[in-house]
Amino acid sequence: MHQAARSLLALAIVLGLPACAGTANTSATVAQASPDNAAIAIAFAGHRSRIEVTALGRIVRVLTDEASEAGTHQRFILALTGPTQTVLVTNNVSIGRRVPIAVGDTVLVHGEYVWNTEGGLVHFTHHDPQRTHEGGWIERDGIRYE
Repeated sequence: MHQAARSLLALAIVLGLPACAGTANTSATVAQASPDNAAIAIAFAGHRSRIEVTALGRIVRVLTDEASEAGTHQRFILALTGPTQTVLVTNNVSIGRRVPIAVGDTVLVHGEYVWNTEGGLVHFTHHDPQRTHEGGWIERDGIRYE
């Protein structure tokens, strides 16, 4: 192993990062995801937007797709685990992957939170081909859809 690779591996171990950091769709990457529903509740109470969040919840309603200039969006209402709050999740399937979902499914969602009076919404739940925004994802049954 080259010295640079050993140094990076040592740094990853010291920081508690997996050696495969940055590798998409690995079990180590998926295992690192930690929901923070309290942060969403705080953002909602403070009327804050444009915050990267990871939410865990149960799907309580699947809505019809919505088409816009930005693409077709898969939409569903997620009841957050813990706080009594729901959020609208909008997943751009013109960029990312459609998630096979049904009412009652538990999902982990990572994306950008935007405040509204209904509890807020989470979008950018897909990779960003322009690389101008942090990539998001939706995880269901251990499978991550980006």
